[in-house]
Amino acid sequence: MKAILNKRQVQTVMILTAVILILLCGVAYTVSSRDVTPANGNANETQRPPHEILRSARVSANDSIEWEQNIGGSGADIAVSVIRKNNELYIFGNTDSGDFDFAGRESGSTRGFGARLSLAGSTLAFTAFDFTIAKVIPTSAGFAAAGNEGMVAGLYTLSDSLTVTGKVNMPPLHALTACGLYEYDNRYFLVAESLDEVTKRTSLLLHVYTSGLTLEREKLFSHTYSLKLLDLMPYSSGYILAASAQYQDLGYLTVARFTTISPPAFTDVNLGYKYVPEAFMPLGDGFAAVSDRDGNCELLLLGSNLVKNKVLFLTETPNDCKKTLFYAGAPYAFTGEKLVELGDDGRSVGSTDFDVTRITDFANNGKAAFAAGVKNGNLKILCLGGNETKLLLPETTGTTRALISLTANGLTAVSDINGKSRDCGDFFGGTDVWISKFPL
Repeated sequence: MKAILNKRQVQTVMILTAVILILLCGVAYTVSSRDVTPANGNANETQRPPHEILRSARVSANDSIEWEQNIGGSGADIAVSVIRKNNELYIFGNTDSGDFDFAGRESGSTRGFGARLSLAGSTLAFTAFDFTIAKVIPTSAGFAAAGNEGMVAGLYTLSDSLTVTGKVNMPPLHALTACGLYEYDNRYFLVAESLDEVTKRTSLLLHVYTSGLTLEREKLFSHTYSLKLLDLMPYSSGYILAASAQYQDLGYLTVARFTTISPPAFTDVNLGYKYVPEAFMPLGDGFAAVSDRDGNCELLLLGSNLVKNKVLFLTETPNDCKKTLFYAGAPYAFTGEKLVELGDDGRSVGSTDFDVTRITDFANNGKAAFAAGVKNGNLKILCLGGNETKLLLPETTGTTRALISLTANGLTAVSDINGKSRDCGDFFGGTDVWISKFPL
């Protein structure tokens, strides 16, 4: 009788052990698996990524953060664009990870990705692409992305569900790197840097496409020195492309006027010894460019005819910071020490101290302006206007860039992190994309 009971007990233990193993395997699969959709497939709309389960159980150490989210793998994951559309958030970036969120991808091979999130932070869709991403803009049908497949630059159209709906490539004449994408007059303006391996000079190749991705015009912006794209915008009855350059220790602002059928007409402005433009923007009836020379912030003013009017210096003493100029409803120049609001004549009409090494993004909701900056790997977000000037200080580690997007009742910050800190956790190793929502 005793032997029979022992046999039954052994059978019971074996059955229970098997059940537990099956349950553990199911949990492990749920936590570690992630369906990554190929570039031309349909994004998974239902499965929650493993890190979201972990993040929803974690209480933020910063009371000002409403929710937070991670996207990543064990490699380097960097966000390029954050766009709010149809009451949802879209995050686009690049990764060389081959595990976790990017399981099934080749590790060490950099590719683009897109993530679709609800305004509450839950992931609705996720797609890994077969191309890297340089810039993404929203369109009526979804999105348009400038990117690269190896040395070939191209334009890719995406649906709201992150499916690739069309693409067109530039000719591989030289090493091409997509660097700019704009949409004006129902046309796409794709700009790529073209490196000549013989002269080592960089030119700018512009392709103008119709909304149906038919090539309408090709233009090459080439000079005796290498060009770096600053901006492209409508001008008079055509468009202007602004670029910066440095040649024999002299800085130049090059502005090219053109129409979709005319060749470019160049206007060169010699800025002087070591002054290289960092940005170009509309200001008053004309335009302005900001340059940096050894810590001095110089503002160059151009009239509506692109003729140089005057030069203003926004710094009283030199500093070691790189200067960046943004435009969002009202113009602001960052001098490395202060965020200066500019009047139509280029002079300061107000300023706020902002202790960051550089500004990485700017946003405006019509009531207040917001600037994101980075210093020593920490993210800082400055709110200007409204009832008060406020500084948000999420604690991050190893942040080199940050993007911000405004919602009806909050601000979403997207930054790269490479370690645990008070407000964010490194769940995957390498550099992750950290997404956080701040109520306003």
